Amino acid sequence: MAPRSPSDPNRRTFLRLVAAISLTAKLSKSDKPSETVYRFLTPECEVRMSVQYFGTAVKNLHFRDRLTSRAFCLSASGEENRNCLDHFFGSIAIAYYHFRSRLADSAPVQLREHVRTIDHDTRMDPRPSFERVLAVENEVASDIQAFGYDPQSTSEPAPIATPPTLWCLLRQDLYLDEQTAPFLTVHWKHTFDAIGLLDVIPGEQTQRLNK
Repeated sequence: MAPRSPSDPNRRTFLRLVAAISLTAKLSKSDKPSETVYRFLTPECEVRMSVQYFGTAVKNLHFRDRLTSRAFCLSASGEENRNCLDHFFGSIAIAYYHFRSRLADSAPVQLREHVRTIDHDTRMDPRPSFERVLAVENEVASDIQAFGYDPQSTSEPAPIATPPTLWCLLRQDLYLDEQTAPFLTVHWKHTFDAIGLLDVIPGEQTQRLNK
C-alpha cells in the first residue's frame, strides 16, 4: 500500500522498516546523525548497541551496505529494490548490534525481534504486532526504523505543507537465535520529527556494562 497524504491521518501508511545488514543512509555532508552507544554482556557474547538518529535528514529510502558498498532501496513495506520510495518525509533511526563471542562457536547467527505498539495517537491506527528475523553477518545486525510517508503520493489536490503531530510508542523484544527469553527490551517513540530511544532494559541474564 502506498503512503498517503498527511491530510487524513486515519488513511496514512506509516513506515517501520528493518534490515539485516550494516547500513548508512545517503546524507548531505552537513547532515551528521547523532549517536548513542550501549554495551551489554550475555552468557554467550558481548553486545555493542549503537543507534544513529537521522531525524528528517533522509529524503528517500536509499541506503548503502557499509560492509560491501552495495547500494539498495526499500519500499514502504520494507521490500528491497521493489517499489522503492524515492520521496520520503519523516524520521529514521538505525540501530546497529555488534556481537563478540565469549565462547568458541557461540556467536549468534540471527537476531529475532517481536514488536508491538503499546500506545499511539488516537488519530492513527496502530500497526499489528509482528516478528522478524535479522541475520547476523560478520558479527553485525542492523535495524532500520522509519516513521513517515511519501509526500508525492496523494489523492488530495493540495496536501497541507505541515503534517499533524502524530506519535506512537513501540516495545521491541530482542532474542538471540532460538532463545525464548529476550536479552534486551527496547522502547521507542516514533514521530515525524524524530525517532527516540526511550529505554533499554536488559534481560534476566544480560548485564549492562555502561550507564
